[in-house]
Amino acid sequence: MKNTIEKENYLKVVYKMEEKSQKISVTSLSKNFNVSMSTVSNMIKKLVVMNLVDSKPYKPIILTKQGRQSALEIIAKHRLIELYLVEKMQFSLDEVHEIAEEIEHIKNTKFFNRMKEILGNAQLDPHGSIIPKCDF
Repeated sequence: MKNTIEKENYLKVVYKMEEKSQKISVTSLSKNFNVSMSTVSNMIKKLVVMNLVDSKPYKPIILTKQGRQSALEIIAKHRLIELYLVEKMQFSLDEVHEIAEEIEHIKNTKFFNRMKEILGNAQLDPHGSIIPKCDF
């Protein structure tokens, strides 16, 4: 099954909710994405088949090791992009998030490794969030 932008966004949200110790359920994801619970259930089933999340009835949804790694890569890409846009392209902080949301889904590892190199292996994004260490 192919990784899509939508699947990557689910992984990213599940990771961020885990970070904040929030209960991750079909209901909470439905509210987060503003979609129906059946839409979320269908996506969770796909992510389970891909071994990216574990889901059992009446238990919180959790990332698998593979799912966590994928989520970290997406978050690292997003934060690197934001930093690059601010430092190298002179975008303002309020402009970078939407652009990063689009670019973070690029699969070319050379692109992100080069960006990381250009930024001197920076550890913080322009908002002060940690850029996860990743080998893309």
